[in-house]
This record gives sequence, C-alpha cells and structure tokens, in this order.
Amino acid sequence: MIKSKLFDIRTIYSTCLFCSLLVPLHLSSSEENRSNFPWQKAVPESTHDLIAIQAQIQLQLASVRKTVVSVVSEDGTGSGIVVSEDGLILTAAHVIGKSDQTMKVIFEDGSEVDGLSLGGSEISDAGILKIIDDRKWEYTRMAMSHASKEGDWCFALGHPNGFDKDRGLVLRVGRILEKKEETLRTDCRLLGGDSGGPLLSMDGKVIGIHSRISQNSDDNFHTSIESFHSNWEYFLKENLHTLASLEEGGFLGILCEETADGLLILEVIKDSPAQRHGLCPGDLLKQFNGVDLDTKEKLTILVSSQVPGSRVIFDYLREGWEISVQITLGKRSVEQ
Repeated sequence: MIKSKLFDIRTIYSTCLFCSLLVPLHLSSSEENRSNFPWQKAVPESTHDLIAIQAQIQLQLASVRKTVVSVVSEDGTGSGIVVSEDGLILTAAHVIGKSDQTMKVIFEDGSEVDGLSLGGSEISDAGILKIIDDRKWEYTRMAMSHASKEGDWCFALGHPNGFDKDRGLVLRVGRILEKKEETLRTDCRLLGGDSGGPLLSMDGKVIGIHSRISQNSDDNFHTSIESFHSNWEYFLKENLHTLASLEEGGFLGILCEETADGLLILEVIKDSPAQRHGLCPGDLLKQFNGVDLDTKEKLTILVSSQVPGSRVIFDYLREGWEISVQITLGKRSVEQ
C-alpha cells in the first residue's frame, strides 16, 4: 500500500485490522520510545517498517478524515481542513480568492454548509475560511511551529477534481524534501482540486496546506503551518493580503533571511528608506512597532499595510547593541 502514491482512503481501511495485528506494541508507547518508531528512521529497513508506517496513518485517519472538506467557490473547487471547534478552516489563498466571499463547504459524508472567506496572504498562499453555522465542529489540531523538518514522513489529503462521494477522499504518502521559510516541498503527489487540503504529520497534526503543483508530479509545494501561526491575527481580522495590495503599501528596501533570533539583513537597497535611516547588512531586525518579527512574510505584511510616508519604529541588534530607529516608509517603484 505504501508504494502507491494515489489511492482511496477506503482501500487503506480495508487492511487496517490485518496491519494492527502486525504492528509492534511500542507504537502506542510513551514519548521516550519515539526514536524506535519506523517513520523516524532515515530509511525503512523492512516490510515490517512499511506496515507500521501504514498502520500509523490509518490510526490518524479515523478522526482527521472527518475534518477535511471540499471548498466550492464561483471560480472553482479546492480543499481545506477544519482546525477549530468554532469552524475555522485552513485553505489556500488562491482557493478563497478574496475576503468576504460566501463559499460552499462539503464534508466527506456529503453534508454541506456555507463558509465565509476571511483573510490570508498571497505571499505564502495561506487562506482562512469560517463556517457560518454557529455550532461545535470536529477539528484537527495544527502542529506547533518548527514541529516538522526535512526528511519527515507525512501524508496529504484532499478532494482532487472536486468532491466525489463515491470515490471519497484521496490520500498520498511521502516525505518532506525541503523546508524553507513559508514553504514545504514534498513528494506527495498533488492534483487540481487538492489546493488548500492538509499536509499532516505522522501524529495527525496539520503541518502544511497544499499550494502549488510542480511540473514533476512527485515534487510539490505546501504553505507551512508557520505562516498561519506567525500571521494568525492578521489573517483573521484583515482582508486577504494580495500581491497587488502589498505593492501599493509602504516600502522599506531590504533583503533578509529568517533566523531563530529575528530577521537578518543581507542587503540594503541603494537610496531606499532603510539605507537613508542607517540600516546595514548584518543588522538583526527584532520588532516592528512593538511586534516581534519571526518571518519575512510578516515583515512584508506589516510594512505594506502602512501607507507610503508612514513613520514606523524598528528595533534591531547590531554587534550585540540594542538599537531603535524611526523610519519613514517610502513608495515602491516599478523597478522594485
């Protein structure tokens, strides 16, 4: 079963009892034995390891599958997953398209409810929906930031080509090939309609949302859960941050990379507001107007949400010294 990249979840369930008899008891043991789990090995060492990986996925499917939905809008179909009791759904920005749009949400059993698109960002392709019906919903938990890493086993769920009750959900198994900033790259095969569906860890938590299909079918991209965690309040309370709207906002003029301690400036654009106010390569940006900076996407959203000419405060470190500077943001030129 694991060798197959694309198959119906019901096919996996048909062998659940058989596999559960073969899986060793340490699969349900305490956290201290996690290093013994077959899915934590660099390479599966036997058929027994593959069966154990399959059984672990089956274990998570029992609850996760109830929370994966098909999302239907005027522009097409996508997928999503319910992540809160009050009906918040993670999906892709290109699935919701815009904020305040009513969309149809279809569960695996065919039941339908209405959802309202909230916010998100086209930078990372993160989007959020909210089920309009006010009741308690079954949901799947989001993984904590930095819970996943390159080489981890994972599995993808979705409704490729739209909802099909006879076929059901489709599951793909793979591993994380690369993790960089707000993007995960895996060999889980994606198809049209999967966009917005969940990428899940082996303990059944959401680590990403399907975003882009590569020309190579075994090399696809997902928005990492870090993007949602970092920008949660903005995604819930503000309209979708489109690339067009971001270009109209304030401009700082730096290139940077994410570190565990903040955003490290790699380059300062000539004649930009950053250069005029003394920012230099090697400076470590810590805060923007008192808000911690942990991702490049958050910095872009915060800066671009200001109008050109706005005065903002950056706190940063230079050679161990804490510095605070007020910067007047500029306007992005065509070349920038």
